[in-house]
Amino acid sequence: MEEKYVNAAQEILDCIGGKDNVASAAHCATRLRLVLKDESLIRIDELEKIDLVKGNFNNGGQFQIILGTGIVNKVYAEFIKIANITEMTKEELKQQAAKKMNPVQKLLKTLADVFVPILPALVASGLLMGINNILTAQGMFVADKSLVEAFPAIKDFAEMVNLFSNAGFTFLPVLIGFSAAKIFGATPILGAVIGAIMIHPDLMNGYGYGQALLDGTVPYWNIFGLSVAKVGYQGTVLPVIASAFCLAVVEKRLRKVVPAMLDNIVTPLLSVLIAGAMTFLFIGPVMRGVGDMMTNAVMWLFFDLGAVGGLIYGVTYPLLVITGMHHSLVTAETQILANIGTLGGSPTFAVVAAANCAQGAAALAVMVRSKNDPKMKSMASASGISSFLGITEPAIFGVNLKLRYPFYGALIGGGVGAAYATLMSVLSVSQGPCGIIGVICIRPDCMLQFMVSMVVAILCAFAATMMLGTMMGKKEAKEANVKDREKAGSGPEKAPGAQALPAIQTEPGYIYAPVEGKAVPHTEIPDATFASGMVGEGVGILPSKGEVVAPFNGQISAIFDTKHAIGLLSDDGVELLIHVGINTVELNGAHFTALKASGDKIRAGEKLLQFDMAAIAAAGYDLTTAVLVAAPKKAQVLKTGDVAALEKIIKAV
Repeated sequence: MEEKYVNAAQEILDCIGGKDNVASAAHCATRLRLVLKDESLIRIDELEKIDLVKGNFNNGGQFQIILGTGIVNKVYAEFIKIANITEMTKEELKQQAAKKMNPVQKLLKTLADVFVPILPALVASGLLMGINNILTAQGMFVADKSLVEAFPAIKDFAEMVNLFSNAGFTFLPVLIGFSAAKIFGATPILGAVIGAIMIHPDLMNGYGYGQALLDGTVPYWNIFGLSVAKVGYQGTVLPVIASAFCLAVVEKRLRKVVPAMLDNIVTPLLSVLIAGAMTFLFIGPVMRGVGDMMTNAVMWLFFDLGAVGGLIYGVTYPLLVITGMHHSLVTAETQILANIGTLGGSPTFAVVAAANCAQGAAALAVMVRSKNDPKMKSMASASGISSFLGITEPAIFGVNLKLRYPFYGALIGGGVGAAYATLMSVLSVSQGPCGIIGVICIRPDCMLQFMVSMVVAILCAFAATMMLGTMMGKKEAKEANVKDREKAGSGPEKAPGAQALPAIQTEPGYIYAPVEGKAVPHTEIPDATFASGMVGEGVGILPSKGEVVAPFNGQISAIFDTKHAIGLLSDDGVELLIHVGINTVELNGAHFTALKASGDKIRAGEKLLQFDMAAIAAAGYDLTTAVLVAAPKKAQVLKTGDVAALEKIIKAV
């Protein structure tokens, strides 16, 4: 095993409070998943500096560290050795994490656990429904005709696709019953039986229940004097989940009291009989009402409040993702889609997609601003793209929340995009990846407006993030400058006891590298004034260390009040300008510490200036440091590429 994985594992363990603080650990394809005894012991700042760590977040009682595919398994193997813990599966880890949840979190986790296994079936059914709509949409490809009408040969194929697309929603209670029974600890196939009972063809179809109530034509059973509605539960979600829970309670208790020799006969019989009876007597009617209330609340938000409702949903959704509560929305969304024939489609998909794309756009704005932070730039670009595909956790937890201002920018963009989608009545016909590629889940007549809403969300989020980043950078710069001046007065600060590099023997006319990093000719400095040679000739150095040392023996001719630039004069008459960063004058001295004052004598190797590379880069500034010979005007560059501090780099001619 490579040493870097061993080191990363040890560093991670140190940053989370040591092995005594680890309750359990597991990993998935990209993340190290930990349950910790005391999360207050986590040292986030130090954790984020570890080379292999791409981000972190806390969700569902688990502290998750993003490492990436191909890395996480190797780090995990070393981690469990060092921490002296046994390997766990993700399911075992979830059980450990659940112990730390409150009742509301446990309820939301249960809903998510029920729906996650059946989502592939719903997505497949929904996408098939989208394909069917494309085939049958009037005027989408041919004027006043659908594709089926224009090409009658595909009529049977379209009918087959339509049948396939309806199956998942027609038998949805069976799927939910199976999954919920498994989650609650009952026999899964008995859960499927309960689901099948609830949509049996001998029952009145649940889709017609509302009208039957108005007409007074609802059929009833007379069970020992009780009138029980003989109505199915097509298009419902909560009644099936509650019935599966009832089944689990009954079955578990029967397993304890029924003799082993009769268990396989009596327990399934009584479990289905009791749970089925409870379903039609109490559970079904009550939970149907609760489900209708949830659906009506979502419909009110979108169809009554309109764009305002979409704005609220679009801004709220990322906040729910942070807490994990967004899983609770799956219940309402599934019920809306199950009733798609009467509702025409779900308005929530486009809103969620807009919120997700906005998170991606904000992350890409961070990538643009992080010119000199390769780690953040890489993380922002990868997580931004994944958000466009509907996976936002890396962007939210790894980039946007960490820096704060991108998250605010994403909320603005997501809210605006969601409001536009709601205003344009963009409706989906299925669940699917809530990103740009989710366009296939949209009703054909809404596809164009869906793409427009995504563009609106992306552009607004990107612009808002760039603007907020600039404003926040200037604010932090001013605050830091005030603190600096309070510490050292109005003049340049001198750090007492600052160590200097050993003095070196210098040759007249030569300039030695004042910073270490990667050097390029001055013509490649990303600033028109420096690149033109108007200020002088020399090099630009992208620093790898935040300090400037004296490049020769001489004196300081000037230190700018903003401390980002120093003028030097060598003993043999060479005038040199060292300018740290591009446009860093705007920082007003923040993140810079001057160790010398104007007029001070200097020896080659003495430290002159220190600067916080990470803070300057986070504020959006390029750190390329100009080293230019002002007099004499000509300079011969001796070396480019990687240079060490005090390496001979320029000759004044």
